[in-house]
Amino acid sequence: MPAPKPVAQNTVALLLPLGGPFRELGGKVQKGAKAAQDALAAAGTPLEVIVIDATQPGWVDSVRNLPPEVSLVGGPMHPLTLKELQSTGLLQTRVFLAFLSTLGEAREGIDAWRFFPSAADEIDALLRLSLSDYGINQFGILRPGDRYGQSMGEAFGLSVSKLGGQVTATGVYSPQDSGSWNTTVMEMLKTGGGRPGFGAVFIPDEFARADKVLDNFFKNKVEDLLILGPQLWTEALYRAAAAKTPININNYRLAVCPGAWWPENQGKATQDLIAAMRAAGVEHADLWEAVGYDFVRFAARVGRVPQGSGPQDVSARLAQSATGMDFSMAPLSYTPDGKAHVAMYLFRPSVAGPVLLDPEGFRQRLNAIRQKALENPAPETEQSYSPNPAPAATQPGAPAQPVPAGTAPVQQPAPVQPAPAQPVAPQPATPVPGQQQPAPLAPVPAHRQAVTAS
Repeated sequence: MPAPKPVAQNTVALLLPLGGPFRELGGKVQKGAKAAQDALAAAGTPLEVIVIDATQPGWVDSVRNLPPEVSLVGGPMHPLTLKELQSTGLLQTRVFLAFLSTLGEAREGIDAWRFFPSAADEIDALLRLSLSDYGINQFGILRPGDRYGQSMGEAFGLSVSKLGGQVTATGVYSPQDSGSWNTTVMEMLKTGGGRPGFGAVFIPDEFARADKVLDNFFKNKVEDLLILGPQLWTEALYRAAAAKTPININNYRLAVCPGAWWPENQGKATQDLIAAMRAAGVEHADLWEAVGYDFVRFAARVGRVPQGSGPQDVSARLAQSATGMDFSMAPLSYTPDGKAHVAMYLFRPSVAGPVLLDPEGFRQRLNAIRQKALENPAPETEQSYSPNPAPAATQPGAPAQPVPAGTAPVQQPAPVQPAPAQPVAPQPATPVPGQQQPAPLAPVPAHRQAVTAS
């Protein structure tokens, strides 16, 4: 007789949009969750998952009628669903880990928690490179005049100010009026007397439009700015690479953008998820499958949350469970007050899609362009971006670990995950002024240097 299957010791729920305009994303989370379920079952620690479709009538009652032993719910994925949970009082009945970048009116760490990167995580990664590592402390913001551009621009400006930097120019353009974009850029450039009075510019807009907006800097003979883009660019670059859609690489020689998904990461969780998705017929796994995969595995670590646990106890339990977990996406952690932080990767655009940034090699390239010493055209391969050949990748399956502050570089490092959340403090480096010959960027501290994969 075959041995009986082990009984699931824990049950969790997923609240996903499996219909409507978000059904594709909800379906990806569900696929990732199923892959994690299969992995847990194979390891002898099965976990039962109840899936509720948030687009079906009566979904509120389905949440209300979940068995009492279901203490943890993954989702929701839409702000309106979260708002309805809050208005019905259901947020107080269970622990909800929302797959949202912000919880809106709900209080993070009290009413609900996040299991997804935020706009603050994107900005933190960009400023960790530009302000802390490179010593740039004067920034421009060029944004569309829509809600997304306004919220991202305001968040970026606030973070720059907190870290001791300055936003010296802001340009707002109409997304529909492409004829006015060059005028907006020219107004920004007047801050430095024909040169930009800033060393880096943040452009929080979708990739297709930002691509055309960027042209206006080159039309005005400004080619040495550090270009900072949002996670939207990284997602678009993955789609372009999968569809073999060419991009205008000359616009992105000095561009970086953050992301929470890096398929070349040789960590076991990432490679296991990719293998499981390929077995299920998904050739290019992305962040959404990773969210489902990581949530189910994370829920198994959290276990059943005791009934009546206060927000502080829940936050402590989540923080402990996240510590040391091998995430398939970028590492997630929780502060003592329940705020989630995703230590996002930084990428540079390439013809092959997003490529993990080598901060020191990129700094040298930026300095070379600023000194007009670069004679070759924009590189088409990862190797041509770095002054030295990329080291050989480590054996697949080796878990990638965060690099703690102060760790000395090793001779043959493996591809690393981003460092855990650390306060970004400006370094005593020469700022990049608005002048004809910008000062060289500060060298990147050894513990900040990432390793590109070969």
